Amino acid sequence: MSHVPKAAPSSDLNARQEALLWIVADVVFLGALLLICVLFKPTGDHLPGPDWLTAPLIGWVVGNLVAWVIPHRITTPSWLILVVAVVVVVLIALVFPADSRHIGHMIAGFVVGVTTGYLASRALAALRRARTA
Repeated sequence: MSHVPKAAPSSDLNARQEALLWIVADVVFLGALLLICVLFKPTGDHLPGPDWLTAPLIGWVVGNLVAWVIPHRITTPSWLILVVAVVVVVLIALVFPADSRHIGHMIAGFVVGVTTGYLASRALAALRRARTA
């Protein structure tokens, strides 16, 4: 069995475990965000389809796409990146009033997507580097 590297030096998990963790977390966090968006629906429809569904999904997809092009040079512990993302999402919920809540939902979806997408892509990049070495 070959040695599987760590995605970040401070991680207790190897890159394969961390990639799986963040891919699952990406989907679970999106589900939690959609549940929150159902509970705190925006007033009016500003996007095609229901705003509670469309806005966070657009943000999440764009966030995941952006995450795959960010250079994997950040060696900050995964838990710290996640804590910062949670604080940002909470601040977003406090900043946007009811009439522009759909924008907050979209930005929150982007933050969730870029955070978990980056952590997953960083772990997968560590796996690719180990296989080619």
